[in-house]
Amino acid sequence: MNTVLIGDIHACHREFSQLLDKISPTQSDLIVLLGDLVNKGPNPAGVWQTVASLDCLCLRGNHENAHLHGNPKLQAECARTRSLMTPDDYDAYLRYAAALPLFFENSDLIAVHGALDPALPLAGQSPDLLTGEITPDPAWKDAVHLDRPLVVGHKRYSLDQSKPCIIPGRFYGLDTGCVYGGTLTALSLPSGKLWQVQAARDYSSDA
Repeated sequence: MNTVLIGDIHACHREFSQLLDKISPTQSDLIVLLGDLVNKGPNPAGVWQTVASLDCLCLRGNHENAHLHGNPKLQAECARTRSLMTPDDYDAYLRYAAALPLFFENSDLIAVHGALDPALPLAGQSPDLLTGEITPDPAWKDAVHLDRPLVVGHKRYSLDQSKPCIIPGRFYGLDTGCVYGGTLTALSLPSGKLWQVQAARDYSSDA
């Protein structure tokens, strides 16, 4: 089985649909979304409807937390997202978000939305660190030496922020700033295959 991991979508439905078309996942592929499905971008309803139709797994990100628990910094983004969804879709999204796991692991990889402490077991990690509520200094990634690759979203770690940050066999950062006019990125492990879709434009000024 290949695990196909997709970085932060942020309501960019056009790019999400194009990326899925490029990947053409098979029944033997497990799709793992790294969180931050909505907020900032133009079409949260489309993203939610696509996610609801997929046989996939999603991790909880800080933007899921914002809708579930409230976050003054993200209040306007959450209100805009809600206004762009039907009440039924928004309620379904909230139920889905509340049940999302904080991490995923199999024999090939570990995945979280935000970050982790390499010195602690997964069960002992801070939920705020895993979901990106706490964002450590970017140098944290250089201390990652786990028994499997770690795949994260949440933050753009490459100098060219439209490209994933890859430390082969150790670390894969897949947030490539789609909502800011960058790209939406997917990674298949253990093969290491990458797919990207260029954003149509910078959507962040819409929020």
